[in-house]
Amino acid sequence: MAGLNIRSAIPLGVALALKGLALGFAITGAAGCATSVSKARGNDGGEQPTAVNIVTVSEQPMPRYLTLTGSLVANRSSLVAADGIGRVRETFIERGSVVQAGDVLLQLDARSAQLSRSEAFAQAEASRSQRDRAMRECQRAERLLREAAIGQSEYDRLTAECSSSRWASEAAITRAEIANKALGDASVRAPFAGMVVERSVSIGEYVRPGTPIAKLVQVDPLRLELTIPEAEISRVRAGQSVEFEVTAYPAERFRGTVALVSPAIREDSRDRVVEAMVPNSDGRLLPGMFALARIETGRHSKPVVPASALRGQGGKSRVFVVVDGRLEERMVQVGERDGELIALEKGVQAGDRIARDAAQNLRDGLRVE
Repeated sequence: MAGLNIRSAIPLGVALALKGLALGFAITGAAGCATSVSKARGNDGGEQPTAVNIVTVSEQPMPRYLTLTGSLVANRSSLVAADGIGRVRETFIERGSVVQAGDVLLQLDARSAQLSRSEAFAQAEASRSQRDRAMRECQRAERLLREAAIGQSEYDRLTAECSSSRWASEAAITRAEIANKALGDASVRAPFAGMVVERSVSIGEYVRPGTPIAKLVQVDPLRLELTIPEAEISRVRAGQSVEFEVTAYPAERFRGTVALVSPAIREDSRDRVVEAMVPNSDGRLLPGMFALARIETGRHSKPVVPASALRGQGGKSRVFVVVDGRLEERMVQVGERDGELIALEKGVQAGDRIARDAAQNLRDGLRVE
């Protein structure tokens, strides 16, 4: 039994049949694999191309910008002070109050000023009456002098009294006007339309001329202060448009116009200060905000691509360039943007063909049609 040959135990015909069956399975499997490969490839045996929207890179004039940093400041800023004297009777403002020019900010106790005004006006009326009487005496003295009814010395005395009465009346009228002003100064008013940043006094406090009452700023319009490096001062002039962003509104861009240009360069920093006027009717922008601004200083030709052609990843931008029928993922340096077009500084040139839409299914080496 141990020396039995198994192959010799199988009849020759059966062995041949089994061999033929195995060969048939092998042929069938190979045919199946060939069919799968044929399905994965085109008729020419290569990868099927993917339909991609292709555009040709062209050169167009694009804006050239000077990027600057600056701060927003109030168009007007005033530490409003009292011009009268007395105790604060009433206040009409708080921090953040919006006031118009001439609005009363606070009211001082005006009873003493009212009494002084009444006294001064009474004295002015009395002095005016004395002046009028003296003027009549002077006229009569002239007539008497012509008639030789009085001597020259008497005439001189009467005319001197007339002149003294006239000047005394002028002084009394002036004191009445001063008293009237003191009464008006009991009401501290806003010198211009703006917003109250801080109120410095409260009811019951005693103020004197020069005592700070409130800080008032004008926020419409605002001024955008920018510093221009010495090497760039020839590129900025009054009337140019300024576009800027602030941290509080990162998705928005605000605009202004260069209005004031410093006539000198600052020696310590070697730069020049310019100011742009910025409309702020809605009050969203506030003095003190930091701004990243740019000023258009001209245009130059650059290769441009649609914004949709860029794929951003890891802080870098890429496009898909068509080279020999396949996509080549290429890193580019992005320049300025004008609407939906973006200038490219490096990576492509005019005449290159790129994918218009950098969709997620695109990849380096993909065959396209």
